[in-house]
Amino acid sequence: MALVVQWAQERGEVGGVLTSHTQLTRQLREAGHDVRYVDTGSPRRATDALSRVATRSALHLFHITRLWRAIVLAPVFAALRGRTALVLHSGSTAGQVRGMGRPMRALLQVALHAYDEIWAVNDEIRALLPASLRSRTVVVVPFDDTALPVVDGADRDPHALALATNAGLAHYNADLGVEAAHMVRDRWPDATLHILAYGNDGPDLARLRDQVVDEPWVTLTFDLPPGEISRVLRRSGCLLRPTSWDGDSVIVREALASGARVVASDRAPRPKGVELAPLTAEGTAEAVLEGGRPSDGAGLAGLTMAAAARAALSRLARAT
Repeated sequence: MALVVQWAQERGEVGGVLTSHTQLTRQLREAGHDVRYVDTGSPRRATDALSRVATRSALHLFHITRLWRAIVLAPVFAALRGRTALVLHSGSTAGQVRGMGRPMRALLQVALHAYDEIWAVNDEIRALLPASLRSRTVVVVPFDDTALPVVDGADRDPHALALATNAGLAHYNADLGVEAAHMVRDRWPDATLHILAYGNDGPDLARLRDQVVDEPWVTLTFDLPPGEISRVLRRSGCLLRPTSWDGDSVIVREALASGARVVASDRAPRPKGVELAPLTAEGTAEAVLEGGRPSDGAGLAGLTMAAAARAALSRLARAT
């Protein structure tokens, strides 16, 4: 039985990263591995956990969306026994790198060599890395639909739309999704929209609430548990994903696995089966009503995180 240490917010906010690493934990435990957490959301819990695992050989998986964390913790991961993998979840990775000055980029390159493996969720992220790191980088799928139960879609409403937004942040373009839903209702007057909000319930989300407060056909919920989100997706006819950028969205993968249509912006690689639309309200509405250009899945991987973990554990076993 191998030890796997998940460096992530064990009790983090609802969202794709939490879904991704908790699903992986469940799969690895079902396979008989000892999976523990260094909870990066709590310095006290992280310190307590690290004292129990630091001296043992293990596979350490560090899940991040912000690159500065990889830099800060690089010395720690360089000193750990076993094998380490940095998991880059965010579609904002390219923007973060572009926003760095030359000294910070150089520091990042040095820091990334502290990790034995780098897991990226799309080819765009992998392409950002220097050539010296390509051999240790793999593209993974952060969601495994084979781990989901078979669901009955009999209660699905083809005119029920859904949209997810982290805290109402601008790059999720929830306002564009609401505008597109208004246009859809010109043809489908019974159409509804369920906004699945999560993250920080701050001013951006307050503005979104104000936008839809007088629309009886819009439901906005905050931090629904995973089971409730799954029920919303099983009922929905179409998930809207009008994001300005994306990694490999977990909720897009889950919606497809549930049998819902997904209409997403053409600004990022999308899984096969997603219907692509320009990043406009008109284009999104047209794709919902008439069907969008189907994505061929280019730029994304077929390698699940569970499979990548099994391969890393095999390499660790051969080295010990």
